Amino acid sequence: MPHTHRKKSLPAHKRLQVTDSSGWTHVTSGGKSAHRVLRQNQTSPHLVPAEPPSQLTLSDLQTQFQTYKHRWDESPLAQTVQTTLCAYHCDQIVCIGLGSPSGFLRGGWVDRRNVSMYQLAALVGVMDAMAKEGESDEQSPRPEVYAQDPVFNTLDEALLASLGITVLQHPHAFDMVSSKALLFCPGAERAHLEQVLPSQPAILFGGPLEEVESDVVSRYVQSKRAVRLPRFEAQEHAFWNMRVYVPADESVE
Repeated sequence: MPHTHRKKSLPAHKRLQVTDSSGWTHVTSGGKSAHRVLRQNQTSPHLVPAEPPSQLTLSDLQTQFQTYKHRWDESPLAQTVQTTLCAYHCDQIVCIGLGSPSGFLRGGWVDRRNVSMYQLAALVGVMDAMAKEGESDEQSPRPEVYAQDPVFNTLDEALLASLGITVLQHPHAFDMVSSKALLFCPGAERAHLEQVLPSQPAILFGGPLEEVESDVVSRYVQSKRAVRLPRFEAQEHAFWNMRVYVPADESVE
């Protein structure tokens, strides 16, 4: 009886989800790819500047930002933020954890540019609200605005500078948080919150803090009034379930 030769089927690589130490989930086909991701997570814990597309220019980035800013300005969320903040003034606005508006993260594995662009548009909206309040009170100067994130690249820094935002290197932005500051931190981790909230920032944009298991964070929440923000239809994940935390007594000195 003749032997039949059948080709052996190659083993199918199952698609795996690998979650790194920072909470990001990467989809891989398994095998060497999965081991490579895990090995990178173990040996590269520090964030590095994001990688922008090679042909991207500052002018291109500014044009992109204006599109995001227009969508933000036209949203009910922007109106809620404007209405909430129009009665307050802060000496500084400190932004922590914005992410890169121009580049890819984790060696190209993560594209978070849309979220960062919308959050930057929100930050500029907060700046505008504070500036208008300052114009109504001649004794209140326009707030100084600072931003810090290790993933900022040179394009990001140039874009922020063109918007009147000073980029600080870690950890100097933490030192700028005070009882006269607005803390803009949509992407802040618990470790960062526990570092800055003892300084009792007057207002905080981010959260939801109520879900953070921390005595430091809980004490801060108890001292504030939380204004829940409406859904942002253009990119709901950019501001998912966030709040603006304002003084419970309705005033900022």
